[in-house]
Amino acid sequence: MSTIFGNQQLQVKIGVVAIFLFFILDMTTDFWFGSMLPGYDWKSQSISYIGNSASPVLHLVKIWGVLFTILVVLFANSFAIQFRKNSPWGLIGALFLILYGLGEGLGSAFFPIHPEGAPVTTSTLFHDTFSSLGDMGLILLPFVMMFIYPRHSNKAYHFYLWSVVFMGLFWAALFLTAKYFTPHNFILAYKGVWQRLYTLNYYVQLLVLGIKMWPASKSAP
Repeated sequence: MSTIFGNQQLQVKIGVVAIFLFFILDMTTDFWFGSMLPGYDWKSQSISYIGNSASPVLHLVKIWGVLFTILVVLFANSFAIQFRKNSPWGLIGALFLILYGLGEGLGSAFFPIHPEGAPVTTSTLFHDTFSSLGDMGLILLPFVMMFIYPRHSNKAYHFYLWSVVFMGLFWAALFLTAKYFTPHNFILAYKGVWQRLYTLNYYVQLLVLGIKMWPASKSAP
């Protein structure tokens, strides 16, 4: 992956710019697409529901799914270049990022969930599988970073990474409780909020990583 464009420092910069662009576009498309879906309530409904099989914006969700994967893979390429000397963790981290990009990008977009009230479809099962695999890559990334950046010289960063882990588990627990157990209380009423806070937690981690990866940064391991 380190010879795709030739200039490795440029590749790293492209990847960092890509992840910041990814963050901006993902936040924008979430609310933009949701606003075009009649009756959609972002506080109580999941992000996946925006691109359900009967959604009028499904074609836009698929386009974003392709761009989503491209931007994350560009960042994964930069990650592999930046941390290749930290073998095997540089490659492992890059593979986790690619897994996330494919699972939550192409996988989720091209296998939409069923509309509310409709029977569970094979597409929904594939959607949930790809989404879960993608999320696993993102959830495991903080542990990779703990190996790449030694704790003795990066105590503040390690503290931050552990906060990402615990906050991610907290928001994920609330979202999954609402999704699979549908309790008739505030947990269900704010299912969409829990999912977005969960996502934001890990996205900020990627932005922090991008800043540390910038070639002029002095925080490289």
